[in-house]
Amino acid sequence: MLINEHKFLVEQVFPETTSKNGKHRTKRIILNKPGYHNSFGEKVGDDDIYECTAWNKTIDELPELKHGDKVTAVINLQGRKNIDQSGNEFYNLNISIRSLKIFTS
Repeated sequence: MLINEHKFLVEQVFPETTSKNGKHRTKRIILNKPGYHNSFGEKVGDDDIYECTAWNKTIDELPELKHGDKVTAVINLQGRKNIDQSGNEFYNLNISIRSLKIFTS
């Protein structure tokens, strides 16, 4: 499911990694969606923190990022149901970055 562009703060950027077979590159980026503020400017909602992954050529399109950067991002959610070795069901949610740009007002 593609999620339209949202504004985030960059919390952390990890080094790029390559898969064992060398076919895929990934880069993990932690994004922060700041919590809601009421009409008095008081923070009343918790921040939402997302661990996102940029894949292959998307990595090449990313700007240089650092903690505190304001960005806009389009993300893709992929949910999966899996079964572990004991036969128990569990669910995964992968968040991939489709595009990410430094925010300019």
